[in-house]
Amino acid sequence: MKRIIAFLVAAVATATMTHAQFHFGVEAGASINKMSFSKDVYKSENCSGFFAGPKLKGTLPLIGLGVDAALLYVHNKATIDDIDKKHMSYIRVPVNIRWEIGPDVLGIYAATGPQWDWFIGNSKLYTSDGLRTTFEHNIISWNIGAGLRLFKHLELGASYSIPLSKAGKISDYYDQVSDNIEIKNKEWQIRLNYFF
Repeated sequence: MKRIIAFLVAAVATATMTHAQFHFGVEAGASINKMSFSKDVYKSENCSGFFAGPKLKGTLPLIGLGVDAALLYVHNKATIDDIDKKHMSYIRVPVNIRWEIGPDVLGIYAATGPQWDWFIGNSKLYTSDGLRTTFEHNIISWNIGAGLRLFKHLELGASYSIPLSKAGKISDYYDQVSDNIEIKNKEWQIRLNYFF
């Protein structure tokens, strides 16, 4: 029975990919991120960043259902207790299910799906009180977003990333704090897509 279900799912997916219209483009945007802590002993201010990279979308004609995926370079900042600051770079891969409606001149879209971030560079930040912040190399979140489609090639949208895994932890220099403080990263994004 499992083989039959797997075969049917594969057949539907193949048919969908065969009939989908694919468009390649680029995406760029600005983000505002804020870190939250598992214990109310630190605070973090809103920090701005940016992202850019190639993007691919596929849409089924008539019904407007499709997918999109991107490979993005992301540059954000981390601020802990308004004193300790760090520039953070990621490689990001968002994969979304999307739905489009309206004419090419002016339409709307909605998208949602998982997002993977891979941290680049030194993952440690030593705070002013002698503790150490260690950022995770792999972070998973979930995107929810919507926007406008303009003249077929342009999209202007906004999205919010809900953290599904921790972004890091705070511990002492020797990792001997029994109850590490976990960090999660919440992020708003304004994005502009151009498809060729």
